[in-house]
Amino acid sequence: MSGQLLVIWSRQGVTVSFRGQPWSRWLVALLFILVAVVTTAVALAVNAASSDERRWPWGLHMIQDYPFPSVLVLTVVLAMLSIMVVSVPREREARTTGASAVATSIFDASPASGDSGLPSGTGVIGAPLGELPVVVRGRDGVVSDLVAPPGAYSPQVRVLVGMGGCGKTTVALAAAREAQASGWRVWWVSAVDRATLVAGMSAVAREAGASAEEVTSADSDLALAGVVWGQLNRLSGHWLLVIDNADAPEVLDPGGTSVAGGSGWLRSAGAGVVLVTTRVTDRAVWGHRAGWFSLGELDQQAAALMLLDRMGRADEPELIEAATAVADRLGRLPLAVHLAGSYLGSGMAVVGLDGYLHLLTDRSLSVVDEGAPGWGEQDPRRLIMSTWEISLDALERQGRVRARTLLRVLSFLRPGSMVPMPMLNPSVLSEAGLLPDGDEGRAEMAAGLAGLRAVGLIDGAPAGVDGSGDGLIVHPLVAEVCRWRAGRDGQRSSLMAAAAGMVVAASARLNPADPADWNGWQVVAPHARVALGVIAEMSEDLIARVVGVNNGLTYHYTAQGSYPAAIDQGEDVVAAAVARMGAEHPDTLMSRNNLAAAYRAAGRLSEAIPLYEATLSVRERVLGDEHPDTLMSRNNLAAAYQAAGRLGEAIPLYEATLAAYERVLSDEHPDTLTSRNNLAYAYQAAGRPVNAVGAVGLAGRQHPVGYHFAGRRVTIRLDLGLLQLIDDGVLLRSLPNPLTPAELARLRDARPAGPPPQPPTGPVRVERRISGRGALAVAGQRIHVGMVHAGRTAAVETADTTWRIYHGDELLTEVARTTSKNIARFKVSKPEAPRRRAAPTDSAGQVS
Repeated sequence: MSGQLLVIWSRQGVTVSFRGQPWSRWLVALLFILVAVVTTAVALAVNAASSDERRWPWGLHMIQDYPFPSVLVLTVVLAMLSIMVVSVPREREARTTGASAVATSIFDASPASGDSGLPSGTGVIGAPLGELPVVVRGRDGVVSDLVAPPGAYSPQVRVLVGMGGCGKTTVALAAAREAQASGWRVWWVSAVDRATLVAGMSAVAREAGASAEEVTSADSDLALAGVVWGQLNRLSGHWLLVIDNADAPEVLDPGGTSVAGGSGWLRSAGAGVVLVTTRVTDRAVWGHRAGWFSLGELDQQAAALMLLDRMGRADEPELIEAATAVADRLGRLPLAVHLAGSYLGSGMAVVGLDGYLHLLTDRSLSVVDEGAPGWGEQDPRRLIMSTWEISLDALERQGRVRARTLLRVLSFLRPGSMVPMPMLNPSVLSEAGLLPDGDEGRAEMAAGLAGLRAVGLIDGAPAGVDGSGDGLIVHPLVAEVCRWRAGRDGQRSSLMAAAAGMVVAASARLNPADPADWNGWQVVAPHARVALGVIAEMSEDLIARVVGVNNGLTYHYTAQGSYPAAIDQGEDVVAAAVARMGAEHPDTLMSRNNLAAAYRAAGRLSEAIPLYEATLSVRERVLGDEHPDTLMSRNNLAAAYQAAGRLGEAIPLYEATLAAYERVLSDEHPDTLTSRNNLAYAYQAAGRPVNAVGAVGLAGRQHPVGYHFAGRRVTIRLDLGLLQLIDDGVLLRSLPNPLTPAELARLRDARPAGPPPQPPTGPVRVERRISGRGALAVAGQRIHVGMVHAGRTAAVETADTTWRIYHGDELLTEVARTTSKNIARFKVSKPEAPRRRAAPTDSAGQVS
């Protein structure tokens, strides 16, 4: 009997299974039943033949004392084992993709209304170790070197370089797994484009301990890089940061810095290791400080074993020779070996290793005949195409006729990035003529994706098996060759439009301002940017929709507080929109508005205000003064003026916007209410009125601040024990804070204080009355002027080092300043008349 009985003990309990042919499993079940019957007979016979005085050894006397219950329990246990031996393998077979039938399961790729249906996705993730094979063949040495602690001979920045398909990401994942097992903290960031990298590094900063304010206050990529590496430098213990797919080094050099110089995104810090995977083989790009790890093809034994691993036949040494021949024919390129093994082990193969070798030779020659430009005998693209064409032919023979088309559509999304299942919308593909309508189209898409997964052309969970893997990934090299093949076959435009349409449909369910949808935006982002990069080849209608999606992405980054990512995204969208739709197209103007909003949120008002002004000017001319977009621009410009402290310009603009909203919409329309609220805040920011007796209202009481401020509007700043009067950002006066803690808590219209006010520019004059002894006091310093000036009101002009005392235009004296205290009072009350000296009197006290 051929087979293997497995009894597995785990925390979840005992699992019993049997590997073998079906007839073998039935024999095992019958064997269990026979054992139960024999045990029952023996137990009854022994019990009948035994006397009560003769006890069975160990714990078997329980059977002797209670024969029938014991036999019953034993029979039930053996029967359950028999059922498990038969049913568990059947369940495993039901979960395995079969070789003889087309998949019949149908899934709905369109989530219910109101549910984005998109999986979690942040810019930084834990290393996706679920994609890593149990055994990584032929790379043990390089993996150990990559996770060696940094030291004199182990640089902190390590560049893993190699051609496409050589397994760079797999080796990086193996290094991440080993680092985690050693107790290191591990982060995984994609560098497929600038916005994705910025979002990921922002998340790294937060996880490393940076506050949200530190991250959002960074107004440029370079500033954010400083925050990230400042936090990483403060970490104790070892950590690993993997920057994957860094095939465009310019993404890593924010603000015109040099990657090799170590002042951009790629730096050294603390006790950490930075691992970069890239195809860029120019060592000068990465600098002399970076460690260099080059990957090539696998050695013969490792390649053959990897092929057998994928086939599920690694324990059959007699296949080594044939596997070696196939691996050699594939150039021992890991991706090609992976695809070949996946096909041969999928159950769809109609040939063995020897037959596959002949198919490879035939297919390779046909690829050359098809005119692939510059593809030599061992070009990875040629090797990859040879393997997958065999797999796709097998899928078509099984009736999975949409597999080839689906693979090509997926190749026009972001290679190497997860494609969420809800993005694979069968309705969009049906409208493009790539699938039949309705249930038939969904069934064919499910069958095609399951087939692609089975032969290893896509990774991930094709039917949403669980929430963590609810998506698909296409290898960049596979996508590259697919796009070339689609262009050669004249399908590029239709497939690209279908891919862009899926991105548009997926993002339509997402609100860029709603935190509940932010994970969805992070997953959609790389695919939206790919679509933006090829809008020159799209129809006008599709261009407008793709630009709209990318406008939403700019808005999302701004709302999330990822200002550098928002600015990068916004600048790219504006450039693309101007090039394809013109500077005055409504969607271009929306792009400019969103970019200006990102500038304003990042504190770059000198760039935001001119852009807002230009956008408003064009909208007034093209759309009219009262168009909703024009009113929105006017409101945004007023907000920028207010943020810059230009309230004199902001308030009239707010007032005009509110009047237009009330006239065009209604008094209770949401946009009207928002405009009214903005105007109220501007009035509040403009300050509190000082009444005729020099007092302002605070916490329900009037507090004197100085009669000479009567009629002015001032801003009150409460800073610890001080009450400061401010006008246009300039400090007018400082007084003791008169509010109790209870009164401070009751302030309803207070807001967090901004930066401290600026002292007045130039000399400041204050008033002081000269005492009867001929002296005055200012800022705590007593100054003697002379008794002849007693009772006069003098003007004291303050400078950094001296005081000048004037009466009118006459300079009375100038003395050195010996105090650094602030001036608390600026004016005096009405001066008194000089005191008169008393006349002599007689003893009776009468005046002579």
